[in-house]
Amino acid sequence: MSDDITPDEIKRIRKKYGLTQQAFARLLGIGEASMVRYENGQPPSKANANLIRAAAHKEFMLECLERDGESIPPAQRESAEKVIYAMVTFDDKGEIMDINEMYMLTLEQEILNEKAAEILAEVSRLYLEAESKGDKEGMLVYDDVMSLIAERKRQIIYKENDSFTKLAEIRGSIEGLERLAKRVHRRAA
Repeated sequence: MSDDITPDEIKRIRKKYGLTQQAFARLLGIGEASMVRYENGQPPSKANANLIRAAAHKEFMLECLERDGESIPPAQRESAEKVIYAMVTFDDKGEIMDINEMYMLTLEQEILNEKAAEILAEVSRLYLEAESKGDKEGMLVYDDVMSLIAERKRQIIYKENDSFTKLAEIRGSIEGLERLAKRVHRRAA
């Protein structure tokens, strides 16, 4: 998974709701010209990337429509509402998440993704250190740990992991793998 949102992902999210670039930008509070540039390959700012990622969640878009739906043409609004209401799901407590909860979830995904990348870099450094010392056993462990962390890193954005509980499970798994790598390093020292 790339840390950046791609133009294809942006288009996919927008088209999922049947929205034009103009309507999508208005609902998210992003400049219309910026949205065109993002879909043409210019990377969005971190804040706008987070808004666009949050828009992948129908609950977030429902809040946007309720708040700013009057800013888009009625036919666009009606079309998007039909799609969103057909897709709405509920959180673990049976409630629709509000816009703030969706933004916090997206932010948590980003923070966890960055932490996983930092841990991967550290384990990679330990692998290279073990390689320079000829520690084949350590190299095998670090290689396995890197593979497992990379897999957990990809899972951060999976739809089935769209909850704080699932993200906490992934965080625990990544941190456990980090502790394992550090134990192996201490034993080798």
